[in-house]
Amino acid sequence: MIRSVTIKILFFAYLLVCTVGIHLKIGNSHSIFIIEEWKAEDQIIPLLRAPITDATSTLTKEQKAQLTNRLISFETEKGSQIAVLIVGSTGEWTIQEYAVKAFEKTKLGRKGIDDGILIVVAIQDHQTKIEVGYGLEGTIPDVTAKRIIEEFMIPKFREGNYFQGISDGIDAIVAKINEEELPKTNISRIAEEKFPALEQRIDFDKYIVFMPVLIPVAIFATATLIVSGIVGLIILIGVGFFFNLLTISISIIFKICFAILFIAFILIMNKIKSKTTNKSKNVRKSKNASKPFWRIILFGYNYNSSAWSSSSSWGSSGSSSSGGSSWSGGGGSSGGGGASGSW
Repeated sequence: MIRSVTIKILFFAYLLVCTVGIHLKIGNSHSIFIIEEWKAEDQIIPLLRAPITDATSTLTKEQKAQLTNRLISFETEKGSQIAVLIVGSTGEWTIQEYAVKAFEKTKLGRKGIDDGILIVVAIQDHQTKIEVGYGLEGTIPDVTAKRIIEEFMIPKFREGNYFQGISDGIDAIVAKINEEELPKTNISRIAEEKFPALEQRIDFDKYIVFMPVLIPVAIFATATLIVSGIVGLIILIGVGFFFNLLTISISIIFKICFAILFIAFILIMNKIKSKTTNKSKNVRKSKNASKPFWRIILFGYNYNSSAWSSSSSWGSSGSSSSGGSSWSGGGGSSGGGGASGSW
């Protein structure tokens, strides 16, 4: 009896692991979490994961969200990428060197058009730089970038209002870019022509990602049907679905760890009570010999009245995990142009 109940519990636990697959998000090539982090191998030059990267916590969450939404909307409408990087100091590099390295590391702008712009603000150094991609050097030459810095950004920086200075600088840059129609490369036209086929391929890839989860689920569902019958299979699916609804905000990693630990606990308990289960197995064999066929179909081969009278319950808790829409560079190159200023 104990072995039969243990098998059922293991099936339930495995389903809980499998149900986390429905939380997988498949997106486009920019499908990465928006996380501002410093890579261990490069402590000074970060890989930009969002339009606004503030390593100094100078901006509030509301200010960052406001600027981010504006830049993403502009990128969606126009195609050009504008990013802002706020740091304490550029260290051993000049503001110009630092801006170029950060620009090239993230590859702002579209590949082949190179229409990216990076605004670097070094708070402790009292310096700022507008780095312009090759494709926008005609739209925003060095003289224009210098004027934007001196007229729109530095006056606000001197007042300590970094948010407004950055916001005004972005407005001036966007206004200049909107004055001109950016050219489309052959690469862009080919991508547009093949977009429907690419979209179908992405949809097909969504199903492929779930195959490693669906195949084991099908195997264990079949095993559950044999061992516990139709009733056991329904309970297995119901418990897994109910658990998934209760823990929808819990991270995938926590669900997997919880399920693994739970299964390990059951296996250990099963090992300790192996002697008792051997006796129960002999009793079940004698009972199964006289079972009607319909009972085996409904309740499984290991059905007995006491096995289904037992129940188990467990709880789970975890911290909420949140993700955001994704953003990354498009493969553009810096033109080395732009301007810098200090205050």
